[in-house]
Amino acid sequence: MKILLGLYQKIFFFLAAGFTLLVNCHPAVAQSVGRTAQEIDPFESQYFINRYIANPAMAGMDSTLNLNMTYRQQYQELPGAPVTEAFTADGAPGKRVGLGLIAFNDKAGLLTTTRFALTYAYHLPVGQWGEQLHFGISGVYEHVNLDPKGIVGSGPDPVVAEFNDRKNVFEVDYGMAYTDSHVTVQGSLTNLIGYFKKFNSDNAGASTFYLAAAYKFTFDGMVNSIEPETCLRGVKEYNSIVDAGANLTMFKNIFNIYGMIHSSGNFSVGAGLNYKSILYLQGSYLSQTSGLRNYTNGNYEIDIRISLFRKK
Repeated sequence: MKILLGLYQKIFFFLAAGFTLLVNCHPAVAQSVGRTAQEIDPFESQYFINRYIANPAMAGMDSTLNLNMTYRQQYQELPGAPVTEAFTADGAPGKRVGLGLIAFNDKAGLLTTTRFALTYAYHLPVGQWGEQLHFGISGVYEHVNLDPKGIVGSGPDPVVAEFNDRKNVFEVDYGMAYTDSHVTVQGSLTNLIGYFKKFNSDNAGASTFYLAAAYKFTFDGMVNSIEPETCLRGVKEYNSIVDAGANLTMFKNIFNIYGMIHSSGNFSVGAGLNYKSILYLQGSYLSQTSGLRNYTNGNYEIDIRISLFRKK
């Protein structure tokens, strides 16, 4: 027990020191770049079923090839309302190596944002009971396009052409985590380059960092597990957002329900079905923040995961 406690203490201080250094290193510069404003409301799948989409360190954590597809839009669709799609694939081609791919498309009004990321992760065993440290890095390509056909005017606007002629953005995302059979502690930093090189960007609402901690309680019987989780998300030009909730699985891990509350003044709930750990379907609803409830009822999200080549 003393050995295990000492291991937990070392891992905690290692992760805390690393993320304190990263998050506080030139924060004003780091917040000048990042992901789209749509990520004020991140994908619901990142909390429990597809943690790779928020943290490169989670790519290829086991031998399974995981294919994840996500679709999200507003429950009460309005003209120009955001529609977001994502595809991720991750697996472990080597004993400790994980690889991943993310494709992301977000359309909001006349703006379309497309992102592609390639990920390399390394998983380091640190104990005898499945304890591991995880490190991951992603190279990211991003392109933002403004559709001139939707602009009503007397002629071509040179500002639109200048906007679309901007150089594409190349970024580097970094993440690390600790996991064992019950504990998951993780964090990621969006656009590592932005911490060391100044960019000019007005991308308010961009994600800057993500921290999360979860503990899974397991049971025998109808209820199989309960996993509480607390997260902290950094958002450019907004207060950091705290997410807290839990995921409950039951009936031999076939069915799950989860709920999260967010310090931004809204909540999210969802339920999913798991077929033999091969096919997983989840539907989620995210309520709108208080300031926009008079205009829309929130977002819904559909997630599909296919897991292949699982070793028995």
